[in-house]
Amino acid sequence: MKNLIIITFCFTSIFGKAQLSNQKKKAELIIIGTVHFPTKKINKDTIYSVLENLKPDLILMESDMTNFNSDFTFKNTYDENEWNAVLKYKKNYKTTLFRPMEFEGRNNYRKENGIQNPDVVLNEINVLDSLNILSKKYKESWNRYIELSNSLNELDNNSLRELNSISTDNLVRERQFYQYQKLKEIVDENEQFLKLKIETAAKDSISLRELYKRYSYFEELRNRTIIDNILKWKSKYPNKKIVVLIGFYHRYFLVNELKWKQNKYNFELKEYYN
Repeated sequence: MKNLIIITFCFTSIFGKAQLSNQKKKAELIIIGTVHFPTKKINKDTIYSVLENLKPDLILMESDMTNFNSDFTFKNTYDENEWNAVLKYKKNYKTTLFRPMEFEGRNNYRKENGIQNPDVVLNEINVLDSLNILSKKYKESWNRYIELSNSLNELDNNSLRELNSISTDNLVRERQFYQYQKLKEIVDENEQFLKLKIETAAKDSISLRELYKRYSYFEELRNRTIIDNILKWKSKYPNKKIVVLIGFYHRYFLVNELKWKQNKYNFELKEYYN
């Protein structure tokens, strides 16, 4: 009888440990920063190979529901690296799920708010710089922004692994800081951006200052909405291995924010190459 009790206790103990182990096991979340169009080292096959190696259960696309049917089959696709890689992957791995994670109605939001072309503001800053109207402080900010942008443009010839490195994340982080904060200071403090106007799709007349304010606000809102949608799908599919395909300019923000959500949502943030 004593032996039976001991055996039962051991079995219960082992079973309990197994249950605890399963509870502690965390699903994987992998964020892959990409480029939308082929470069020397990155194309649809590059991304496909990574997906084939990872074999994710769920792939989140940089898209809203306008490209999906109600059953999450594709309604529209694009001749871009991620879409072409996913279409190939979908044929060979038929049980994989695909879901949108973008800000819903992104393109219409931009049009209605007059922020589909923020380059008009950058062009005006460049004009002021060429005329030596910018103060020394703002000239330094503008020059640093140009340096950072040029450095990122040179990454066109880099590998996918290099795009998904800490050094690239840090470079993008600094560049975005200058674009959305330092350049905004120039716009907010120079009267030229208050005088110059554009007309939105809604037929409203807004200043370039207002345009840049709306643009900067929306880009952060968009990133945070993508994070919310990632966590929504993670909660809906708690035990799935999830891959996020996103333009690499967004990657640093997602990684930085999601790393603090790992315990609450029971996932482990991983790099695709580890």
